[in-house]
Amino acid sequence: MKTDEQFLNDRLEMTGSDGWLDLINDLETIESGVKNIDTMNSEKDLWEAKGQLRILNFILSLENVTHLAVEQS
Repeated sequence: MKTDEQFLNDRLEMTGSDGWLDLINDLETIESGVKNIDTMNSEKDLWEAKGQLRILNFILSLENVTHLAVEQS
């Protein structure tokens, strides 16, 4: 079983990779499009955008949250 320390170290290693940085750039581009309410035509569109933003925010904040966890441990 993986220790908490190893889990956090693995996550930090992942978030430092070139592939992760490319993914973050792509997600930030998608995020800006999802936030554009001019493209939404219904309440359903707004709810879908809200769900998408929650997922995007989770992934985009993963590196910062991991650094905070390391500092607190």
